[in-house]
Amino acid sequence: MFNMTPLYRTILLIAFYAYTGKIEAQSTDGYQAAFPGSNMTLLYDININTGKTGTGIEETYNGGVKTVMIKNDRVRIRLVSLMRIQSIYFFKRDSALSKVLITKESGEKKYKYSLTASDWKFYNAKYDSLTYTFLDDSISVAGYNCKKAIISLKDGKEVVAYYSTALKSLDKFVEPMFAGLPGIVLRYEHEESKGTISFTVSKISMDPIDDHIFAEPTRGYKTQRYRPSSR
Repeated sequence: MFNMTPLYRTILLIAFYAYTGKIEAQSTDGYQAAFPGSNMTLLYDININTGKTGTGIEETYNGGVKTVMIKNDRVRIRLVSLMRIQSIYFFKRDSALSKVLITKESGEKKYKYSLTASDWKFYNAKYDSLTYTFLDDSISVAGYNCKKAIISLKDGKEVVAYYSTALKSLDKFVEPMFAGLPGIVLRYEHEESKGTISFTVSKISMDPIDDHIFAEPTRGYKTQRYRPSSR
């Protein structure tokens, strides 16, 4: 469907993990997070530690940046690397997810893929039934104290996440892998056969974000149809 290399797909899935289903996690009833405003931008530095030197394809993703942009109930995530520039937009209607748009912004040809809420659920179905282990370990990321959690996927893989309770969690459909955490994740990492992939926030900005950042791009993009059977 999206015509991407296995490693890039792994990076995207870690960046944009989504799933629907039962979440086994601690209750957050009564939790009141401090949200410093309706605008927030988080910049995550991407690091791939392969444990060896070389110029393999994984090196083209090293040093990439994931940007999460939030304004009121609108969210856009943009992933930039030497290999590709790609965005994901989330559109809501009546407080519920109505559409997800994935765009390939780099190269001679630009593409966009429109997914319904049901498509998004199907596309990420293998990430159902996550479980969480909460630990007392903590680190400081971008000036925020972050607690540690281990996220266990049903295929046996684990993601280590560090979350801050000083920042409000994103909508569950944006990064539902973190839906059971009482705050926003500022660092997370995942072991792969190629090495360790990590995302660490280097900057958090509360500056106003222009509305056009969240508008669906139209000019110069070729629309590709999402076909669940081709996944």
